[in-house]
Amino acid sequence: MTLIIISDFMQDEIYLNEEVKYYDEKDKIFFFTVKGHEYSNTHINIPSYFKIGKLGIHYNSIIHRIICLIRSIFRKDMISELKYMIETKKLTFNSLKRLFLFSSKSELVLSNIKKVLDKNQMLKTENLIFYTYRVGFSSLACCRLKDIFPNAKVVSRCHAQDIFEFRNKENYLPYRGYLYNRIDEIHCISEDGMKYLENYDELNNKIFLHRLGTKEIKLNNKINNRNFVILTCSRIARIKRIHVIARALSNIKDGCIKWVHYGDGDEKYLEEIKDIIKNCGSNISVEFRGFCDNDMYLKVIANEEFSVFVNVSESEGLPVSIMEAESVGMPVIATNVGGTSEAVVNGENGILLDCDLSEEQLIEAILKIKFMDFKMYNTYKHNSRKIWENKFRNSVNYKDFINHLKEI
Repeated sequence: MTLIIISDFMQDEIYLNEEVKYYDEKDKIFFFTVKGHEYSNTHINIPSYFKIGKLGIHYNSIIHRIICLIRSIFRKDMISELKYMIETKKLTFNSLKRLFLFSSKSELVLSNIKKVLDKNQMLKTENLIFYTYRVGFSSLACCRLKDIFPNAKVVSRCHAQDIFEFRNKENYLPYRGYLYNRIDEIHCISEDGMKYLENYDELNNKIFLHRLGTKEIKLNNKINNRNFVILTCSRIARIKRIHVIARALSNIKDGCIKWVHYGDGDEKYLEEIKDIIKNCGSNISVEFRGFCDNDMYLKVIANEEFSVFVNVSESEGLPVSIMEAESVGMPVIATNVGGTSEAVVNGENGILLDCDLSEEQLIEAILKIKFMDFKMYNTYKHNSRKIWENKFRNSVNYKDFINHLKEI
C-alpha cells in the first residue's frame, strides 16, 4: 500500500498522533500537514518509517498566495461552482471569499504533494491512496491529482463542520458537487454524519462508519459524587456555551461544587464567563486550567477526583472529550447534538439535554447526578466504561480502519 496522509486542521494532529501508531512498517507512507495554529505540527510523533512529504505547508509570500488563487480561478470547475452558487442563491461576498480561500489553499497543497511525488519518481500508474483527515481543501487537491494518477483513490474522514452545510455561514461549503462525485470513500466518525451524507446521490456506496477512539487508560477509582467535581474540556468558544454552565452554577445553592475546565481560546468570551462566576456563592469553586497536553490531560482524568463530565455545546461531531471521560468511568451530561447520543445513553451512563437547553434543565441534571444514590451512580460509571469498550477503543477502531484501507 502506498498511502499519502494529509492533515489540514490543527486539532487533527491530536487524534492522528494515536492513529499513526497502528500503520504497518511494510507500507510506503508519505505524511503532509498544512500550517495552521502555532500548536500545529509540533505535537505528533511521526513514526520513523513514514516518509515526510512536507510539514507545515504554507504560502511563501503574498505573490505565492496570489499565484495559487489565480490558478484556482481559471479552472473549469470554478465556473461550475459559481453557477451553482448563483442558482442556489448562495453567492454572497462571504461565500465567494470562502470559495477563493478554499480553492487557493487546495492549489497550494496540490503543488506541494506533486513536487514530493515527482521527486520520489512516483509512477503515474501507481495505485496510490490519498487520505485526508477531513473533507476539505486537501480533499479537493487530491481529487484533482487523480487526473495525474488515474489509478489513485481518494479517501476522507468526515467529522461535522466539514460536511454539515447548515452549520456554516451562508449554508455553504465549497465544491461539494465536485468532491462528492470524485471522492472514492468518505469515512464518518458518527452515525449522525452518515445519515446526513445519505441525502447525496453522488455518495451512493461511498459512505462508511469508522469512529475515532481513545487509548486505554486505567479506570479512575476516585470518581464519586460525594465530593462533587464537574469536569469540562473544550476550546473557549461561544459555540461551546460554557457561559451556560457558569450561569447554572451561579444559581445552585445546595452543597459544594467544584468546576474544573481544560482548554483555552477566546479571551474576551472567557472574561464574560468569569464575570458570571462572580455571582456564584461560596459553595462554588472554579478552576480554569487552560491548555493541557493530551497525555497530561489523560493522566489527570485517570487520577484526580471527578464526578461528571459536562458538554453543552450547540454543535458537535462525536466529541472525543466524551470518549476520554467514559474511558475512565465518568458519567456524562451533554446536549443531544451531532453524534453525542451514540456515546451518551440517557438514563444509562448520563443525561442527554435538548440542544436549546435552559439553565434550569442543566441545574436539574447536575443536581440529579450530585444527589444520585450510590448504587445508581456506580451503574452510570460502569455503563460509561462499557460504552467506551464497545465503541471507542482506539486500538480496535484504528486497526479496522487501516485494514479497510489495505483492501481498497
